[in-house]
Parts: sequence; structure tokens; C-alpha cells
Amino acid sequence: MARIDVAGIRRDQIIDAALDVFGEKGYHNTGIGDIAAELDVGRGTLYRYFKNKLEIATSVINSIIKRIAEVLTLEPPQGVSTIDQYRQTLANIGDRFIALIEDNREVKHFLWYETLFIDEAITRKINEFFELMASYTEMYLRNGIEKGFLNPEIHTRETAYAINGMLFEAARRLSAAPEFDDELKEAWRETIMDMVLNGLAVRT
Repeated sequence: MARIDVAGIRRDQIIDAALDVFGEKGYHNTGIGDIAAELDVGRGTLYRYFKNKLEIATSVINSIIKRIAEVLTLEPPQGVSTIDQYRQTLANIGDRFIALIEDNREVKHFLWYETLFIDEAITRKINEFFELMASYTEMYLRNGIEKGFLNPEIHTRETAYAINGMLFEAARRLSAAPEFDDELKEAWRETIMDMVLNGLAVRT
């Protein structure tokens, strides 16, 4: 590993290195020294930016949330006017989310198996993020009802939770596989879209 210029090290480099180590070893099995070793710097360099490991983990969570939010909120709900556009938007969101997890597999272990057992504040932050994502998905549903292509009798909040749950479960299952198999990805893609659209579209 090439030694990093300590004077030039940035906060985001520490966050990225911490995510790699947390993803590999787990939060509780990781020490400040492990993260410093990943960067080939002394512990003191990390303490210039962070008070402790928990503060680093909080910053890692913030980084993950930002990445996921960016891929899930790229397309505004109001831009969807037909059921076909809704299908395409669902596909786009799913593809971007799966690609994010595929390109950052360390996110998988830390997000699904570590974050809820670190600290109450981090657990609260994760739950608030899930609520925010549900609100965003609900906007798509309400827009679809207003545009006349989704069933007006659906429970929008509960449906939003269900849709997001399917998406996160798909990402969790795919990232747990030895490799991201294209056939498996397509199976999840079709399953989620069929369940959502067949269950929510206005009956004709």
C-alpha cells in the first residue's frame, strides 16, 4: 500500500477507509488503529478529525445515507404521468440502487448487519432515513393516484414501506450472493415491478 501524505489526508479518505474496515471486520472488531493502518498513517492523524471510533462510524453512516439518497431521489415523482413511465422509473431506481451496492459491497455488511447494534443515535438516524425514503416513495404513489394510473384506494404510507422493503431486501440478497448474477438481478427486477404494478395499477 502506498503511503498517504499525512499532511494532505482528508476527512473523506478516513471515512472511506473506515467503511472498508468496518465492512470487512465489523464495527465492534475494529479499532482506531485498524483504520489508521488501512491508510498507513498514525492514529494521531485520525484524531485530528474525529474524537473517537463512534464519531467515525456516524460519519460513515452519513456518507452511506447520502449515497443511497442520491440514487433513490434522482428522478422527481411529479415527472411520472403514466403507468409505463412509472414502470420505467421503478426499473431505473432499482438498477441504480443495486449498482451502488454492487460497486460498494462493503456497504452491505455495515448497513444491514452492523448499524442497528452500534449506538442508539445511529439506530435513530437509520430509522429516520427509512422514514424519509418512505415519504419519497409515497410521493410517487400520491402522484400516480392524482394522475389516474394508480388505484386511489391503496394505503399510500404502508405501500411505500412495502415497496422500499422489497427493494432493500433485493439488494441485501443480491449482495450476499458470491457474485452479482445478471439473471438473479433480472428476476428480482421483474418480481418487484410485477408485484407493485399488478397490485397498484388502476383496473381496466
